[in-house]
Amino acid sequence: MGILALVCVAPRAIIRVDSWLFGRIVGKMGRTNGRRSSTLNLRKWMKLFGTTILIGGAVSLIIGVCMQLSDPTFRNIVADGWLYNMFQMAMIGFTFGAFAHMGFFAYLMLNYIARSIFKRPQLWVALQGFTTAFVLVEVAYGVYGTNFPEATFWAVPLALTAAALLVAWRKVHETTSGAWVPTVFFLVTVTVLEGVPAFRTGSLSSLVFQLVPLFVCNSYQIMRLHRILDTKVAVSETAKAG
Repeated sequence: MGILALVCVAPRAIIRVDSWLFGRIVGKMGRTNGRRSSTLNLRKWMKLFGTTILIGGAVSLIIGVCMQLSDPTFRNIVADGWLYNMFQMAMIGFTFGAFAHMGFFAYLMLNYIARSIFKRPQLWVALQGFTTAFVLVEVAYGVYGTNFPEATFWAVPLALTAAALLVAWRKVHETTSGAWVPTVFFLVTVTVLEGVPAFRTGSLSSLVFQLVPLFVCNSYQIMRLHRILDTKVAVSETAKAG
């Protein structure tokens, strides 16, 4: 009876904790001049979660098919093998989407804590910029002299930086100039942290297969954040503080 009661009560407790965290972290970001955005709710957050998972599955499936067509090690002539591999890649992509969403929520929590610690928002922004540069150097240093192709040590940091700047430019275009550093920090630092297992494989195909879906999912989430908050003023405050 005790175990049965625990099984019945635990999901409700988890939902309540998740709702509380959602209100504390994202709710505060959506508060503007003492007034909370009327469209900010858990339903939209769960919609973001589901869409992110689907995007991860779709991107992983597309990349997996391209690899099967171009890389002999991914090719399987048997039709059943192709279908099974495609299904497996889509399932892995769903996992990437869920993992990216966990990283997004962790960043929001980190942002909430940092804004409480740093009295000057510029300090938190500067720390994000320094951390981003450090991560890019660490990526170059970590893959240099490994089983990755020789150009990987400069191509991957360059590609990450260029793609992050492109998304950040779009973010700034839709919000404020204060979104530059936080967006690049999230897309570079968080994506690299989520993709750490891929850097340990020594395989460029595995690195691309894992890193690209994570980056796309993170780009979607960061671009949806200001639409979830539904107020440009709230986005301005979020961008300036990180």
